[in-house]
Amino acid sequence: MVEKVEDKKSITHIAGTFLIKADAAFLNGAGLKKGTEDRNTTIPKTYEDGSGGRVPYVSSQAWKRWLRNTLIEETDWKASVIMATGKSEKDTTNKASGELDPVEFPEDDVFGYMQAMKGQGKRRLSTTEYEQEEPSEGTEIGDAKLSAKNDKVKSIMRASPFMASVLTSIRRKGWKGADEAYVHLKEGTSLPYKTEFYNTHLQGVFCLNYSRLGVFWNVGDRIELEEEKVKSYVSEGKIVDASHEPEYAPLLRGATNGKIYRVTDKVKPDRISRAIEVLNALAIMRGGAKQAQFGTDVSPKLIIMAGLNCGNPIFNDLFRENNDGNGIDVKLDALKEVITDYEDRITSPVIIGIRSGYVANEPEVKALIKVGKTSVIVTTPIQAVEKFREYLR
Repeated sequence: MVEKVEDKKSITHIAGTFLIKADAAFLNGAGLKKGTEDRNTTIPKTYEDGSGGRVPYVSSQAWKRWLRNTLIEETDWKASVIMATGKSEKDTTNKASGELDPVEFPEDDVFGYMQAMKGQGKRRLSTTEYEQEEPSEGTEIGDAKLSAKNDKVKSIMRASPFMASVLTSIRRKGWKGADEAYVHLKEGTSLPYKTEFYNTHLQGVFCLNYSRLGVFWNVGDRIELEEEKVKSYVSEGKIVDASHEPEYAPLLRGATNGKIYRVTDKVKPDRISRAIEVLNALAIMRGGAKQAQFGTDVSPKLIIMAGLNCGNPIFNDLFRENNDGNGIDVKLDALKEVITDYEDRITSPVIIGIRSGYVANEPEVKALIKVGKTSVIVTTPIQAVEKFREYLR
């Protein structure tokens, strides 16, 4: 049976963390190594820790692209392709965006978008005013449609409901390796090149604002859904004005120039399916740089997640290398502490997906059944997503 979730314990966010095993891996490059002697060495992205050492990482932009590509490949979702939408005086692209349509393109709904308009917040001239006077400096014709005299230029902007950290290395020292290779020519001396890689485990944190999926704010000078699309989708019954519904009315806080829209059951996939497909894509994620050279499996070997009624990404810094330096431990004391501290905000069981043989203290992890008031379910990474589906509504 599916455990009933009370209204006061409804899921508004899905928070989680995961681990990728990155043995002999190069997943996100930083270009050529600085210095004249190493101009043939390609290095991964790193940052400096407190001791001045280099720590490898993968940018959130990079691994979210892996996630988005996996998501589109695994579903029948229409891809929101990023396209150039503006050029500079030098004829270079200075504006780009996807479809800006979170109703028909679930990818836009989940990952957000932005199309800044020149003159944002300024009053638009009416058609009559354009005919009667020269546009003054800063007035942009064609960046936004002409409308009522007192209307203002509004940017189309949706902050991503999916929050993501960088993937950062668990191992701080002794991670570095180097692959020395040559390009063999038919004639002449072979050309050497070197690739620096890492041996480590990469940890990431994510938080999906589940309550915002399928919900769009058009408030003030920033709108999430273009007004022409609003008119079309309202007439088709795909979205409704939810500004006066009990769930959304308090959020406007008396704003007189804003509305909140939500999708109806005519729109597929629905909110539950959109969330589950994202989590499923994460569980089987693939991608990364230099796959032909290093062939790294980036699907998580361990994932921890739970539903919350708040937006805190609570599952972070929960892993460490064990004493022999050859394996990973889950920080069970820290995990239990987080679950206990947030037990009134955790609105589902804490679900742990773990690949057998991956963590050294696996028996202790699998022995978890309950922490305080909160149930714990331990299964595989892929089955964890299917199990989580039961708690969404």
